[in-house]
Amino acid sequence: MKMPARERRMCRVVMLLVMMLSASSGAGVSGCEVSMAGANDSPAARHDVFGTTVDTDGNALPGVLVGLSGDGVNQKTVSSADGSFRFSSVPPGTFVIVFKMKGKKKVKREITLSDGDLDLGTITIE
Repeated sequence: MKMPARERRMCRVVMLLVMMLSASSGAGVSGCEVSMAGANDSPAARHDVFGTTVDTDGNALPGVLVGLSGDGVNQKTVSSADGSFRFSSVPPGTFVIVFKMKGKKKVKREITLSDGDLDLGTITIE
């Protein structure tokens, strides 16, 4: 017997909710079969990349455009009032990080992220 369209949509919603909650086993809801194969497998490790931008006098440099790209990742952020920046949920890999600010020299670095978060420390923008 074919399930009505409304029930099929409801099943999809329920399956998405179950997956989001990372249930440890499958569940049957209103005739829906929810497979959770691999739900408890560890997702690829994700880490933070962070640091602080400063000018040549060591003063915090807010408003620096910071871009992180490579290995399928393309993220951008802007340094905050205290010069800090952070990229979250970055997978392991090799990336190029670029720092740009009008009137300043562009800074470009290649970084490798493997195990754990990566603190780039203080980045001086001339």
